[in-house]
Amino acid sequence: MPLIIYGKPLGSTIPKPFRELWEICPKLKEASERLREIPTRELNPKGLLYVGQNEFAGTSPTDDSISYLGTDSATTCHIAVLTETGSGATCIGHFDGSLTSKGVHGMLQTILDIADPIVGRLELTLAGGFSDSRNLSVKVSEHLLSEFNKVPLDIHLMYAVITDLNTVMKGDIAFPVILGLGVDMKTREIFPATFTDRGPDYPLRNVQRTCNWRVFFPCIYDFKIRRVVINSFDYSNWDLSMVQKIIQLSDEEILQQNSTSPEQEPPNFLEDFRNMFRFVLDHPDPLVSVFPNGLPRYYKQSSDGRWVFDGHTCPS
Repeated sequence: MPLIIYGKPLGSTIPKPFRELWEICPKLKEASERLREIPTRELNPKGLLYVGQNEFAGTSPTDDSISYLGTDSATTCHIAVLTETGSGATCIGHFDGSLTSKGVHGMLQTILDIADPIVGRLELTLAGGFSDSRNLSVKVSEHLLSEFNKVPLDIHLMYAVITDLNTVMKGDIAFPVILGLGVDMKTREIFPATFTDRGPDYPLRNVQRTCNWRVFFPCIYDFKIRRVVINSFDYSNWDLSMVQKIIQLSDEEILQQNSTSPEQEPPNFLEDFRNMFRFVLDHPDPLVSVFPNGLPRYYKQSSDGRWVFDGHTCPS
């Protein structure tokens, strides 16, 4: 079935130019504008399951260890939140335009596994992107809508704060309005959000994304065992002298060479970028110091609601 937008199937093709979507679906535009105007909330790490770029994760209200799902730092990237209304099972994913199909189908399968069986309807929220000069955002929007439109289940698109609808002008420069979303797993509220912590081991996860961006769009949370899981990977062939040079690049060089939207990146972009490469310098042989014998890393929620390392063995 195609995406359903307030009772109307989207059809087999995505409207072009993209802004025609709002003309076809005025109720979607009105709902999206309401979400866009909600004040941004800053969430602390307690009970937070945070996903980064090209990651997704899912849980349900029965999971006492997770209070919030979230992601941010989406400039040209997009955020997708998929919810099964019967059980409240919810997935959040962060899409950069690569491996979109893998991410969408991974989110859907995770929802099916957690809800089991589906008793409500599937509802989708999209946010991110802006009217960037290179039209990168609209391509991500189109790919994401197209992939959800191919899913053989009814999915109801409730909000789409994307691309031109997510744009604010500051002088003559366009910026995204929403860069992050949070989901309250108890109330099911979805809201603009930013975060004071992006753990666990966010630098390591960024290295993983950099190594495997062509093939890997991981679900970072195992709902059955209530653990964040980082599977082993190897970067020992990286040139450490080059890594050191990258860390020493100026802020402007890093932004111009490594961002799709240098003027719009949030303050944490540069710190996160350098921390990723510092992690490589600190752990040049990951299969010895990070993933001994190729074993994954597990993380659990501590009594104060923060992620702590839980060893390399899957808990029973």
